Amino acid sequence: MSFHSIKGHQRQIRVLTNALKGKTVAHAYLFTGIPGIGKMTVARSLAKALNCTVSREDCCDACTSCTMISRGTHPDIQVIGPEGDHIKITQIRAMQEQLLYTRFYGTYRLVLLDVSHTMNIQSANCLLKTIEEPPPHTVIVLSTALPYQIPATIRSRCQRIAFQPLSPRLIEVALQESLGSENNAACRLASTLASGSLGKALRWIETDVLTRRQGLLALIARPHPPDLTAIIDYADELGEDREALIELLDFVRLWLRDLMIAKETGMADELINIDLIDETLAAAARLNWSYLFRNVELISEVQSALKGAVNPRIALERMLLTATAAPVYTPLPNPHNHRTAFTM
Repeated sequence: MSFHSIKGHQRQIRVLTNALKGKTVAHAYLFTGIPGIGKMTVARSLAKALNCTVSREDCCDACTSCTMISRGTHPDIQVIGPEGDHIKITQIRAMQEQLLYTRFYGTYRLVLLDVSHTMNIQSANCLLKTIEEPPPHTVIVLSTALPYQIPATIRSRCQRIAFQPLSPRLIEVALQESLGSENNAACRLASTLASGSLGKALRWIETDVLTRRQGLLALIARPHPPDLTAIIDYADELGEDREALIELLDFVRLWLRDLMIAKETGMADELINIDLIDETLAAAARLNWSYLFRNVELISEVQSALKGAVNPRIALERMLLTATAAPVYTPLPNPHNHRTAFTM
């Protein structure tokens, strides 16, 4: 993908294209921003622009070099990500060994480290040697959502480019261009929920995540006592998918956020869950503040526990049984002004 084809990030791309024009490309960059907003897409476009045989300010996206980078087969471009939970020192050493050889094809060699904050201290110290004394015509790009988990010795030697979340409208347009107009409703919902991440929104539409979300929120939002059978069935269907549950709980957190806004304002203008506006307004009128605050804490506790050894299915069952035991308003007389006071 060429720079001009990328949705958003015009300021960040301008920094890179100006460096290309002025031949002042840094030897190391730190791309920061939330997951799924296009940091690695921009990094690959930079690799193409540096090696394109047609253009030196962008890329043609059609020459042999650009095509190989798109396919992931360019011999001078290394993409490194975590093996398991971490980027290991063996990966960094293999990369360094590769940099010792003469360039195979391109003008520049690039090393793209995705989720680079997953380097352990040994990997980071090993990488530092390369960043301090990089081989000629070599550019290293670190992409991360958590820059301060990367040692300061590395951060200080990189030119940092911060990527901002994309607007819901821009994400919606990009999704419609990719998926077609028959998915308009799903594209709008995903773009609203994605918190600025195009990659996340696209993955949700291509999988069953939004359907799972709808089922989970339906269990929690119902005004009646908890449906034990439905809770057990939902937990059994999700099984042991720990990462999926953590993501689904983020949806619950967003819905609780909407409940608080609806409860405070009584209006739908700022609600994120645009497919559940009526249900959200009704629930906000029914539930008290103590329920909302208690469940925000509950979601945080469950997500933290899921990073350990807790069984995801059991954690989900317990969370749902607690969250669906929703209290309602209890009117109390106010002796001062005879207005109705509600429990908090």
